[in-house]
Amino acid sequence: MFEDIYHDERDLPEISLRQIDLPEILKWKVGGKYYLIIKAEMTGIRNMRGLPQSSDEPKIEADFQVTSIRALGDKPIDVKAIEKKEFDNLVGRVKSGDL
Repeated sequence: MFEDIYHDERDLPEISLRQIDLPEILKWKVGGKYYLIIKAEMTGIRNMRGLPQSSDEPKIEADFQVTSIRALGDKPIDVKAIEKKEFDNLVGRVKSGDL
């Protein structure tokens, strides 16, 4: 099932998108929560040993080049409303390139 992952310890990275990249942003509202499907190629990886971290987990950072971006609809989505079979169908469409 589709679950939100919460990162309470830190803010996640921010991204900026242009209208030419995702035309749906013209209809969206600031503060709305939207789901995006981003296809990206990993272009680099670094071990960031010198950065402070609160656990013993590896300190790895990776770079990605976005190769495709799509909106999952043009309205905010209520995750609780997505049924398992609908999500599985969506994942199949994304992987096949239909979405």
